[in-house]
Amino acid sequence: MEIVSEILYIIFIVAYIYTVVSSIIVVLLENKHPVRTTAWILVLVFLPLIGLLLYFLFGRSFQRQRKISKKIKRKIHSRIDYYAAEEKCLEGCIPENQKRLIKLLRKSSDAAIFSNTEIEIYTDGKILFKDMLEEMDKATHNIHAEYYAVETDETGNLFKDMLIKKAQQGLEVRLIYDDVGSWRLKRSTIQEMQKAGVKLESFFKLRFPYFTNKLNYRNHRKILVIDGNIGFLGGFNIADRYTKGLEWGNWRDTHIKLRGNGVAGLQSVFVTDWLYMTKKLIFDKNYSPITNSEHNSHVQIVGSGPDSTWQGIMQGFCHAIQNAQKYVYVQTPYFLPNESIGNALECAALSGIDVRIMIPSRSDVRLSLEASFSFVRSMLAAGVKVYLYQDGFIHAKSIAIDDELAIIGSANMDFRSFDQNFEISAFIYDKGKSVELKDIFLKDLKHCKRLQYSIWKHRPFSQKLIQSFARLFSPIL
Repeated sequence: MEIVSEILYIIFIVAYIYTVVSSIIVVLLENKHPVRTTAWILVLVFLPLIGLLLYFLFGRSFQRQRKISKKIKRKIHSRIDYYAAEEKCLEGCIPENQKRLIKLLRKSSDAAIFSNTEIEIYTDGKILFKDMLEEMDKATHNIHAEYYAVETDETGNLFKDMLIKKAQQGLEVRLIYDDVGSWRLKRSTIQEMQKAGVKLESFFKLRFPYFTNKLNYRNHRKILVIDGNIGFLGGFNIADRYTKGLEWGNWRDTHIKLRGNGVAGLQSVFVTDWLYMTKKLIFDKNYSPITNSEHNSHVQIVGSGPDSTWQGIMQGFCHAIQNAQKYVYVQTPYFLPNESIGNALECAALSGIDVRIMIPSRSDVRLSLEASFSFVRSMLAAGVKVYLYQDGFIHAKSIAIDDELAIIGSANMDFRSFDQNFEISAFIYDKGKSVELKDIFLKDLKHCKRLQYSIWKHRPFSQKLIQSFARLFSPIL
């Protein structure tokens, strides 16, 4: 019996060593940032079992199991007239200093620039949700929805009932929901929608033993497309807290409604995600009808994720910040900038640009907030103005730059949004919308407390220690 135990022990040790060594080789071959690579190697070596578990859950790079070729993407784009209005947009109606950003996003994310797009900005969940339901009720052909969080509560039930109503009327109704973000979506709710004819797909279902490949990679997008002519995206999900707020305060978020040609960008992202989840390529001439209406806004819809060759949204943020001439106003609920974003913000402030960052003073994720605070000192030292929002929780993900550019979407300014989540952001080239977003920021300042560098650097040692410890988890928060 002892011999058998010893043999099993030896087999376990050999298997464990093989797994750790092979994992270290994989980490090395990924050619990630040297600091991150070294950190994972140390975790694997000095934290037996726990380190290996953490690596399987959070460390491995995502590789799309069912890759969608560029040929298929081009086919999707051609079917929905994705590039129909692009050339006309670039002929002179875009500020010259924004054309390089447009070309960058075109190459990194295959994001076309659309003219003839009307854009409306929302900051109130109740008003937004009411308008969404009204637009859905008017739908005559299709409704395509994609959300990180859909929950079974009052708001979620209203949304569910509308999807069911339109499906029973014979419309094409599809919903993609994230399996982790929508953990409060009851099975009975899912079955009710399916029975009514709503086509549902759960993004990256967590099923043993494959959950370790998928747990850390989530679909954080918020997309609603109605008849290919109306679209919504931004920070609001489908749950009561987004419309009613939290027990301890207001839920302040930012979302946009698009009408016109720019909706084709949203539809393209949805159709691609539906293809990835179902292996079915859906097409219809009504999915994205190109219009000749004259609207002032020009927009690029940029999708990015761990399956992308380039970090399109992050690169777009960096370029936009580096290209700023007057000001950069940022609102984000989780401020965990990677080195590129951090340097861009600090360089802009050091060069005399008015850089302001608004983050919550209280968060729905305490560890993320403490980690965010660890990045504040270097920002303040560089001259960045940092504000803590105190009227509840600010969940907005937006950037206003120079009365020329407005960026609104689902992407936070953190590692997870840049490296691990499937995200979507609208880059809006329009003076009116940029000024409107700037005014929203300035209005929110009335509910903020500005941090002073002279005071912040002398905060208690215990706070510094907690924040520095939380910072270690930044890549996985």
